[in-house]
Amino acid sequence: MDRSARRAARHEDSLSTWRAAVILAAILAAYSNSLKGPFVLDDQASVVQNGDIRDLGRLDRVLQPQPASPVAGRPLVNLSFALDYAIGGLDVTGYHAVNVAWHVACAWLLFAVVRRTLELPRVRPRVAAPPADVALAATLLWAVHPLTSEVVDYITQRTESMMAFFALLTLYAALRAHDAPRRRWTALAVLACLAGTVCKETIAVAPLLVVLHDRVFVFESWREAVRTRGQLYLGLGASWLVLAGLVNSGPRAAVSGSDAGVPVWTYLLNQAVVIVDYLRLTAWPSNLVVFYGWPEMLSLGDVLPQAVVVVALLALTGVALVKAPYVGYLGAWVFLTLAPTSSFVPIATEVGAERRMYLPLMALAVLAAVAAQALAARLPGPGGRRRRRRRPDLHRGHRHGRALPPARGRPPRRHALSRPPRAVRAQESHARHPRHAVVRWRAGGTSGMLSPARREALCPACVLLGT
Repeated sequence: MDRSARRAARHEDSLSTWRAAVILAAILAAYSNSLKGPFVLDDQASVVQNGDIRDLGRLDRVLQPQPASPVAGRPLVNLSFALDYAIGGLDVTGYHAVNVAWHVACAWLLFAVVRRTLELPRVRPRVAAPPADVALAATLLWAVHPLTSEVVDYITQRTESMMAFFALLTLYAALRAHDAPRRRWTALAVLACLAGTVCKETIAVAPLLVVLHDRVFVFESWREAVRTRGQLYLGLGASWLVLAGLVNSGPRAAVSGSDAGVPVWTYLLNQAVVIVDYLRLTAWPSNLVVFYGWPEMLSLGDVLPQAVVVVALLALTGVALVKAPYVGYLGAWVFLTLAPTSSFVPIATEVGAERRMYLPLMALAVLAAVAAQALAARLPGPGGRRRRRRRPDLHRGHRHGRALPPARGRPPRRHALSRPPRAVRAQESHARHPRHAVVRWRAGGTSGMLSPARREALCPACVLLGT
């Protein structure tokens, strides 16, 4: 790496550092008043009455929580409670501080995932604003949104934030594995997915998110994706075997699944109402509650308006995956991450819970941030003139028959999209030749794009680009 590249890397690191500091400051400001909140609801069974966390040296008990408890089948979460107890006993401040720390870690990973996705060659030309700024806006919107407050303030719901952390880490490591010469990022993605299986069952969607992300943002076909990343996909799929073993052991059979006592159809009808309510709270987060109650006996007629809305949104997501795949991926993220808790698997103890929007809300925040920057790019700029969409310098162009040097601190970039080469813009320059123009090219265009008469009209004093 030469000196200019190292300087550019240090500059980029400094920008990432202050953005990470902004995210941290926003979360601390939002949740600084939550550190003294008491143990509530399931916290009594998870922490106060949980004898398995009293002795950290008895890992056999720590890693095998009691069946039907809130941490049953989630040994890594129980281990985190045991560490909290070893440090501060039943002092609630330490438990809340760790919950906030997990939320901060999730926010940093979300920022990294969004930024790297927007910087991919197929995506970058479509984004007018700097990717880091869009990622920061989306992360801040998600991190301080009231819908995430239950996961942070409710100690037991650390299960959700820990699972989300490992899901995001899986996706981030899979992203880094694209350009890493070694397989360490691939290994990290698989290990993170496996770690998520012992936090919460919702991690089951992580492999699907990675595969769909590859197909939408990186590869041109499913065949190319499988051929290039087959080993990663197999490793991520192995997490389903671990998860199946945990589920079949029956630690939560009385709470969810076919033995929970709630018919699948009844639960599905209830979810139509709940999902629409989630979307309302996303746009206007008022009247938040911590306990939604149990599933009710409903008929299709009782929930027909909500069912139509959900089915329509699901259909729009399917169409968007074909017509506008970048937007479609965000919609698919919402439905995939809601599927384990808000579809065909009944959960008898709660018909709904706002914490279930912890992962889906990320996609909605990104969609809002991207839409806002796209709208801002279309608004009139100073003087009433519409802002031009900024495009990256894909080619510096030519002047006086010789190539211009690349911008200092970065190598020239080639356009990744398969589009016909064409001139993008001609700019007047040079005081000695007012009509002289520098032509910027995309994808290595040739001088054949301009006729000799046009070239002469652009610069009568010299011949641009030769013949």
